[in-house]
Amino acid sequence: MIVEMTPVEANIAQKLAVMRHTVCRVNDVPDKQMGEQDPIQIDRDGVLAEMAFGKAFNLYPDFSIYPRKGGADLIGRSGKKIDVKATRYKTGRLLIHIEKEVTEVDIYVLAIVDGNTVDLVGYITAQDAMKEENIGDLGRGRGYVIERDQLKLFKEQA
Repeated sequence: MIVEMTPVEANIAQKLAVMRHTVCRVNDVPDKQMGEQDPIQIDRDGVLAEMAFGKAFNLYPDFSIYPRKGGADLIGRSGKKIDVKATRYKTGRLLIHIEKEVTEVDIYVLAIVDGNTVDLVGYITAQDAMKEENIGDLGRGRGYVIERDQLKLFKEQA
C-alpha cells in the first residue's frame, strides 16, 4: 500500500525526528538502531512511516517528545499496540530488537521509505514474529528478522 506524504508532512517528520533524537541522547536513552545510516535520517524515516500508517488508516500517531525507549507508535481502533518499522532498503526486512518483550507491542508493520513516499509492505503479530526460528544477525547484533513472505498484506483503504 503506497502512501504519498506531502512536503509539509515530511517537514514535520524531520522536525520531530531531530527533537526526539536530541531528547533521547541527552537523557542517555540507548540508540538501538540496527542499520548504519545517519541516526537522524533513520529517525525521520521512522516518524514519516508512522505518519503514513496513521494517514492510511485514519489513526493519530504518538507525536510526543520525551525520553522513551520502545513502546507503540500508534494504537489501533481495537486497542492493539502498533509499531511501525521503517527502512530505505527496497528489499528490506522487518527487524525487531532482540530485547523487546512480546507483550510490548501487538502488531509490527514494515514500511519502505523512498523520499516522501512510504510503502506499507505488510504486518505481523508479535507472537508470530518473536519466535526462536526468526532470530538472526545481519551484522549489527542479534534480532528478530522477518522476511516479507511472513507478512500479511494490507487491504487498500478507500
